[in-house]
Amino acid sequence: EETGLPYNLHPVALPKREQLSDAFKKLHVGHKIPVLVDSEGPGGPINIPESPAILRYLAEKTKSPLIPSDAAKRVEMEIWFSYGVATFCPILAQHGYFNFRSSEDVPGAKKYYETYARDLYGVINQRLEGRDYFIGDQISLADYALYADVRQYAKSYRPEDYPNVKAWYDRISARPAVQRAYAPI
Repeated sequence: EETGLPYNLHPVALPKREQLSDAFKKLHVGHKIPVLVDSEGPGGPINIPESPAILRYLAEKTKSPLIPSDAAKRVEMEIWFSYGVATFCPILAQHGYFNFRSSEDVPGAKKYYETYARDLYGVINQRLEGRDYFIGDQISLADYALYADVRQYAKSYRPEDYPNVKAWYDRISARPAVQRAYAPI
């Protein structure tokens, strides 16, 4: 939505295990969602799995300001993009699994991931102090690398504990492109 490229959304029903179908495995052998299918990719049609790869591909394809042209801001964006993808998102996923989706009660894992997730929220809350977005006044891939997981678990944390995260979350949630993107979900 931020890039303005046209697309067709094809929902995949995880409870029905549609991601394990032979048809879906042709898109991505690892059967993970999402997968971007670009019929106008470099060298012809291309399937791109993994959210970070999709974000970067679309930003680069459209020369989007989501990747800053300023070298210093680009480095900051890369740091926080990587933090979101490699640190924040995996821990939030484990927190979500043990606290909301696991059929087994594992108190030690729940406590560990709850504590770890709260620490990570504290880190991003501190980073956002005095900033509208992760690299200042410009939204970037870094913001989108973290937004989906903050959105997924927004009700799990008290916003008053993380006021900078809450203000950032509300700011991004109010963006027309974000509202359009989440409307069908």
